[in-house]
Amino acid sequence: MTAQTLSVVPLAKLDWPQSLPTGRVQCGSKSYLAYKARKEKKISFLHFSSFAEGTGSESSSTSDSYAAAQSSKKKDAKHAIDLNKLSAEQLEGLSYYEVLGGIKMHSTPEQIKRAFHKACLKYHPDKDNSSKESKNNSGEDPIFLKVKEAFETLSDPQKRKAYDSTVDFDDSIPSSSDVKDDSDFYRMFGECFERNLRFAAENDPDQKQASAARKKRAKRGKAKDKKKSSDPPSLGDDNTPISDVHEFYDYWIHFESWRDFTLAASKITDHDTDMAGDRYEKRWMEKEIARKAKALKKEEIARITKLVERSMSLDPRLKREKERNEQEKSEKARLREERLKREEQERKDKEEKEARERAEFEEKEREKQAQFKIKKEQEKKILRKSRQALRKLVLGLYENECTTDNPTWCSFHDMNDDVEILCENLSAIELDSLSNEISNASCLTLVSNKANEMRDDTEKAKKAEERQRELLRLQAKKKEEAAKAARASKPWSKEEISALTKAIKKYPAGGANRWETIALFVNNLCKLQEPRKKEECIEKYNQLLNASATSSDNPSVPTKTSTSEWSEEQDKQLQAGLAKYPASMDKNERWSKIASEVTGKSKKDCVARFKAIRDALKKSKSNVD
Repeated sequence: MTAQTLSVVPLAKLDWPQSLPTGRVQCGSKSYLAYKARKEKKISFLHFSSFAEGTGSESSSTSDSYAAAQSSKKKDAKHAIDLNKLSAEQLEGLSYYEVLGGIKMHSTPEQIKRAFHKACLKYHPDKDNSSKESKNNSGEDPIFLKVKEAFETLSDPQKRKAYDSTVDFDDSIPSSSDVKDDSDFYRMFGECFERNLRFAAENDPDQKQASAARKKRAKRGKAKDKKKSSDPPSLGDDNTPISDVHEFYDYWIHFESWRDFTLAASKITDHDTDMAGDRYEKRWMEKEIARKAKALKKEEIARITKLVERSMSLDPRLKREKERNEQEKSEKARLREERLKREEQERKDKEEKEARERAEFEEKEREKQAQFKIKKEQEKKILRKSRQALRKLVLGLYENECTTDNPTWCSFHDMNDDVEILCENLSAIELDSLSNEISNASCLTLVSNKANEMRDDTEKAKKAEERQRELLRLQAKKKEEAAKAARASKPWSKEEISALTKAIKKYPAGGANRWETIALFVNNLCKLQEPRKKEECIEKYNQLLNASATSSDNPSVPTKTSTSEWSEEQDKQLQAGLAKYPASMDKNERWSKIASEVTGKSKKDCVARFKAIRDALKKSKSNVD
């Protein structure tokens, strides 16, 4: 390497420019830079471990990118702690990673195994003579037991996940009193959110779970920029757009933690499943540990919710947005109130205008009515004068004509009737015209002829009206006859006649709406497609009543006419059956046997014939008495 000569040129104070451009530089810690490098896949997830040398797992493309970081990590790495020099309390205070030689939390299982081998070579009782002095009363070495416990925990992925959930983590949340200004808020809560990102589902040690969480978040966000949707959003600063702020809080509201509290629950419940006496006790311990772990998980969710709520309540950007929203809301309310006032004023103006127009219209209508009334009164007055003039003129001429031998009217009443007919049917103009004609001709024949014409017209109108009424009456009669014929053309079945008989017995005369009720009873009982009307029921009742008038004295209950007559031979068979089977027998059995003796008759026919003969005998006996 050749040496180069550097020349230094001093600058005076006056040589600096008056104004220098300013810029904002955001520094990141080493852990943050490593986190970003892993997220951008520039280095592997298990990089920066104390056993990274010689593993060969890193690709050649990424070896140069983290060489500088690896060398800086080696410089800052702490020396391995000698466990033999620690007290029991100090030993208990160490983490499992420190016990295994200060390895990193993201060490691979192979690195953990190598660290355990190194620790065994150093702290195994057979290798370390100094550990014999530190043995407890039971003869066991607490240092090696600690090493063994650390390896057993970190070598099991589930136990390691539970252990990583509690080791070296600050659960505290900044309080409101700690935030003095906006810079304190961004600093304190930014660090707190970055610290809690350790347990984000995207950073789950189980790569399958982490990948599923990333896909779920990308699907929920529906972001167009895939790179942006894959990285957790940051708190930002005072210049961060409000959309990014809402995206940040939306992420933390739906935050999913992979934190496992199984180990903490087992310590709280003081249950060790490895020390269980049998499988039943082990199951019981697992249930108790799971129940407590679930409770701790709820507390963790409540802690994250509290962190988000407190951050949102103290976030100056959300405060400004809230004030802006309130101003917009108040402005909208003001505009709405103005609009309502304007609409109310327009409504009032419209109502006033309508009321004014209505009042003007009513005033005009009243004026029209008054003028019409005045006009009517004037017409009545003129008509009255015309009538009086006609009466006076006709009366004067009639008095003069009475002295002659051939008067127009036989009496004063005839004259007065004709004049009144004219006065009632003629208008004022017609009356004046008639009066002029009579005065010019000095002839009362005009009055008599005009009156006769009026009478003829009136008679014709009356006859036409009577003819119209007679025509309407005939049409109604034809309709009624057609309806009656239609009802008569529809025969009554036996079921309908039986239902009518039952209804007549059930609803005797004297009840309100008797025949409407009877018709309804028949229609409901027979379930007819074309219901019977009350007129049909009345007509059928009269038919049955007339048919049974000769055989029964009770007209209120129609009797059913016999469809077949009884011959003399059948009557003899019936009498023989009655004599053969006495009344002491069972009624149904007796009449069944009697019917079997009578040819062509049923049990019902025999009973009806017996009742008819008995009634005839009773009637003849009463007539004799």
